[in-house]
Amino acid sequence: MHNYQLKKRGGRKHWHIYWRENGEPQYASTGTSDEAFAKTFLETFKRLQQAHDYVNVGEILHQFTVRDYAPRAVSMSRHNSILNQLEPLRDCDPLDHESFEDAVYEWKQERLANVSEVTMARELAVLIAALNWAADRERGRMIRGVPYIPKNRYQKVARIRWLDTEERTRLLQALPHQPLYLRLAVGIAISTAARKSAILELQKHQIKWGEGQIDFHAPADGKKRKARRVCDITGMVEPWLREAFETSQTGHIIERNGKRVKNIHPEFKALCQSLHLVDFRFHDLRSTWAAGAALDGVPMEQIRDALGHSTVKITEQHYAQIHPDYREKAREYAKRTFASGVTHMARH
Repeated sequence: MHNYQLKKRGGRKHWHIYWRENGEPQYASTGTSDEAFAKTFLETFKRLQQAHDYVNVGEILHQFTVRDYAPRAVSMSRHNSILNQLEPLRDCDPLDHESFEDAVYEWKQERLANVSEVTMARELAVLIAALNWAADRERGRMIRGVPYIPKNRYQKVARIRWLDTEERTRLLQALPHQPLYLRLAVGIAISTAARKSAILELQKHQIKWGEGQIDFHAPADGKKRKARRVCDITGMVEPWLREAFETSQTGHIIERNGKRVKNIHPEFKALCQSLHLVDFRFHDLRSTWAAGAALDGVPMEQIRDALGHSTVKITEQHYAQIHPDYREKAREYAKRTFASGVTHMARH
């Protein structure tokens, strides 16, 4: 099935239906300059062209969402936004490799003109996952044959940004002056390395006052989440945590005006801007904890456990470069070879 779209042709007042046939652009006039009428014409045109045994990308994305993604998802907001961006591909036949490939190529070019490569790659990953699911005979079972699977060539680059001593001091000094929900969320993040989702989902029964701990383990609701753990309650956050615990109206710890906070991005962004913390995100509070632990010589295995990494190799990829156990010889070499007297010696 072709990917039929409405387009205006240069110098012509009527809307045209556009598609590609064997790689060549094709047009059919709707006979009207009214966009609403043109859209109705387009839908009729599509139905006349569509084969009865054809399963389009739109139906695959819908079934993938309902049957596979939604039952495991903690939040659907980003996924639903991505589905809206994939709308131009909904009528494509994934088994018609040539036409679908052309449609995906055009969609990529249009998206890259408006969004970053990482955003487009995230959207493309959903499409690829849905197509693989639909072709899997033990899962989706929606299509027979091999669909065209788009190429996602984006290579994710590991982001490592943490606060240095001076930046961290500015942040900690500013926290007591912030609203309770914001200072508590930030305080927990920077003192436990917990993920934002775990903090915002935190409920009263997860606070273990007797043991002085916070149990971040996810509820057994079948949702897909990254690894979580149990952390000690630090002296900095304990009074804020007790206040939030005692005043909670929903059972959640992070509340604003008696309602659970689900998105803290705008407030955190404003806080960072006021403190001149450049290119700093909420997740970087987690990296700040890990970098501080590494610089302090905490064994890499313990940092791995604190972060919930599956292997110590993942932790080493991020923090070995600053851990004293991993760079002691390199530091000695640099200090010895490039001591302050070297330049004076070179002048003589």
